[in-house]
Amino acid sequence: MRFDQVSFWLLFVVAWVAWRWLPFRAAKGALLVASIVFYAWWRPEYVLLLLFSAGVDFTVARRIHASDDIRARKRWLWVSLATNLGLLAFFKYTPLVVSTSIDVAGWLGADASPWALGRWVVPVGISFYTFQTLSYSLDVYRGRFVPITRFADFLLYVTFFPQLVAGPIVRAAEFLPQLARRRPLSPAALQFGVYCVLQGLFLKVVIADNLARQVERAFDAPGHLSRSPLEAWLGTLYFGAQIFADFAGYSRIAIGLAYLLGLRFPENFRYPYIARSLSEFWTRWHITLSSWLRDYLYIPLGGNRGTRARTYVNLMVTMLLGGLWHGAAWTYLAWGALHGAALGIERALGGGRTREGAQPPGRCASFVRIAAVFLVVHVAWVFFRARSFEAALGVLRDMFVGPFVEPVFGLNQLGSARHLVLLAPLVALHVAQWAHEHHGLRKTAARRMWAAVFFTLALLLIERGGAAPFLYFQF
Repeated sequence: MRFDQVSFWLLFVVAWVAWRWLPFRAAKGALLVASIVFYAWWRPEYVLLLLFSAGVDFTVARRIHASDDIRARKRWLWVSLATNLGLLAFFKYTPLVVSTSIDVAGWLGADASPWALGRWVVPVGISFYTFQTLSYSLDVYRGRFVPITRFADFLLYVTFFPQLVAGPIVRAAEFLPQLARRRPLSPAALQFGVYCVLQGLFLKVVIADNLARQVERAFDAPGHLSRSPLEAWLGTLYFGAQIFADFAGYSRIAIGLAYLLGLRFPENFRYPYIARSLSEFWTRWHITLSSWLRDYLYIPLGGNRGTRARTYVNLMVTMLLGGLWHGAAWTYLAWGALHGAALGIERALGGGRTREGAQPPGRCASFVRIAAVFLVVHVAWVFFRARSFEAALGVLRDMFVGPFVEPVFGLNQLGSARHLVLLAPLVALHVAQWAHEHHGLRKTAARRMWAAVFFTLALLLIERGGAAPFLYFQF
């Protein structure tokens, strides 16, 4: 069940009516049932896994809070860590371990074909809800949150369907206090919620879905066929736009739906392609994940409090694990390694930090920095999107040293370039935000500019790319 399907909107309407009109406790129960139905729509058996994970962290948090013995508290925390990370590792990384073992056995001359897995199904959204429940136990352990007593409320926090399978990753302190009472739906909240939903649907249905076909043609071409540099760059540029439109679109829909129910979610994207440093990029891209990695991994590792070498190690470890969080493939590890190395180089050169009393960079210097970050991010996107190392290296080869000849595999350059019009709304969105941040353009004016662009483009659109699952459903 996806946000661009009629079945989802029927479920949401039922949930919205129940939430607004039933007595409050019954309304929470109805919302919980709707969330379970939403998750069970894919594979009902995995609801049990979700309930088990939530039950472990609910129990662990209460045990931690009730104990004054630091060793007992640590033991209970290790129960949460072992359960959550163990389940995540088993379901998400078993295929990678098995396939790597088969490759190694083949290099050694052994027959490892009996080890091959059949069709392995990863529970949808397991990376998101695992981090969400784990943060609850960690916050209780650190004394930052007092555990709640009603399991139904905690389960609603874990399973709340607008953000269950692809975020934002909402922390308990942000969500659970909102279940104490039902917030009235003001006209401003209604207007903003509808605006977010429409914007998110446009990003997904019009931009991401139409770019998906061009991205597939550029990245999934047979390895023996070459691309021209134009095709390789267009494919990479389109994927950067596609993944932003797809994931930011999902997040905007989730935020808008929460607003329509009287709930508030944290922002998950803040126009990342105008970042002037990679550090700033990670405060704008997938904000709830990057802040989770910072608070629960980077800072506990030591952050930047130790030596410079230790800081670089902490950055690399954080980004490597952030890459693996996205999926069981060595290409995701390479993507994380590229970002970790780039963040280390940036820090070594003094970038990403504004010294006290220093003048902000001029407009020309800012544009150069934005272009540099944009280039690094998109080179890394090649590994994120490619199906294998060989495919990624093939795209990079064609981007930088490709043959300046007519392409062999027939990706129509003019047909591909025609999709550049789909980038116009994203450019307008980022330009409007830049003007708001640096020149005081009012947000209402920015929204009007954005609305005018995307509705005009929708009218001019002459083809649909076909409905496609949200990219982050696979993570």
